Amino acid sequence: MLPADEVIKKLVHVLAPYLGENMARAAVRSQADKLGFKHGRLSPADVERLLAAVAPGLGVFVGRDKAQRILDQARAAIGAPGGAP
Repeated sequence: MLPADEVIKKLVHVLAPYLGENMARAAVRSQADKLGFKHGRLSPADVERLLAAVAPGLGVFVGRDKAQRILDQARAAIGAPGGAP
């Protein structure tokens, strides 16, 4: 289990170079709020749900293939299973 605020912070950090800091923060926080992940701890399944929620919007900006690579980077940064080495 990982602290939600730490997961959000790391995900924003990974997305910021592609979306800009403000857009990355807004996108991640919006999806985290919708999923009820604003506070507390997230399981690996919760992290995957958050990444899946962010994926479609990210894909609009960078394309589906690149979005998948970025989400793999995010998994690695977060320490979630399935991340790129």
